[in-house]
Amino acid sequence: MIEFIDPLLSWIQKETLPIIIILTAIFIEFVSRKIKKRIKRSIYSQYDQSTDPKHAEYYLEYYRKSQIIDIIRVISVIVSIAIILATKTSTGVNFFVVAAWALIITFKDFLLSILAFFFTLPQYKIGDTVALWEIQGQIIFIRMFSIWILGKDDDGDSTGKLYIIPSYKFLIEPIRREELAAASSHKELLKIPFKTQEFSMSFDVFLSNLETFLNELLPVYNRKNAGNYQTYIWHRYKMDIDYLEDKCIIITIGLVGRWGKNVENKRKIIEYIENIRIKK
Repeated sequence: MIEFIDPLLSWIQKETLPIIIILTAIFIEFVSRKIKKRIKRSIYSQYDQSTDPKHAEYYLEYYRKSQIIDIIRVISVIVSIAIILATKTSTGVNFFVVAAWALIITFKDFLLSILAFFFTLPQYKIGDTVALWEIQGQIIFIRMFSIWILGKDDDGDSTGKLYIIPSYKFLIEPIRREELAAASSHKELLKIPFKTQEFSMSFDVFLSNLETFLNELLPVYNRKNAGNYQTYIWHRYKMDIDYLEDKCIIITIGLVGRWGKNVENKRKIIEYIENIRIKK
């Protein structure tokens, strides 16, 4: 038994610094996990019973704080590896260089993901909505090897799907930024059918009155409230007209604004149309 203990103690004495560094990294990992669990309990219990609409995305608070902890974990691992390598002899360094080249060839996707991690951190933040391939959703985790995306549809509602994308895909694939949050600008299309027999006025008069009403109701869009819909800048709305086979005219009105405001404006427009329609 002693013949095994002596070499072990000798090895521990020789490798004291690396062992301390490794144990410290393990301790940081353990503490990080405990802190993340405590943060999650605190945040979720605070908003779990809330019915305030502004708290609809309260979970992002947890993911943002969790992201900070993850960054500290990554930095601690990198610093630990760097210190260990700095204390090694040239033989150890040469071995590391050979091993590194082997890792680059074999695990290039993982290494690209590490590079992508430091690329995505300043480019994206937790809560951003992006689109990649046919995937669209909200970023909730930016990790060393993967980015987690909570699926969303075009209306900004959750699809209930969670996508885990390799980080390096954010380096080599085209990424689109989307504005689907409740506070973001959305485009709405309101289609209004017009048949002459249903209104006590000609189409020209109806259209002129409608344009006057829209000009009074809707604001002029600028660079701030138009969001990603830059072609709406300096406009109040956009209008298109189609003529269907059954002699029904369809007037399409394009609106841009926050979801709640768009609903309110559509309600007012529909109310205006119904008030001038011939009552049967």
